[in-house]
Amino acid sequence: MALQSLQINPVIAMRARDVSRPTREQQEAADRRPLRDEMPRRPVPPGRRKD
Repeated sequence: MALQSLQINPVIAMRARDVSRPTREQQEAADRRPLRDEMPRRPVPPGRRKD
């Protein structure tokens, strides 16, 4: 229950935002990758279907 007493102040919020921000290289790699719905679906191998 220690989290109930946690006080989030502006400094902690800014640090959390900076830590969670991807680096430029990570952002560029993500921009080059196709979106999930743009990728072809993998066929389900026989015996793995949930019928």
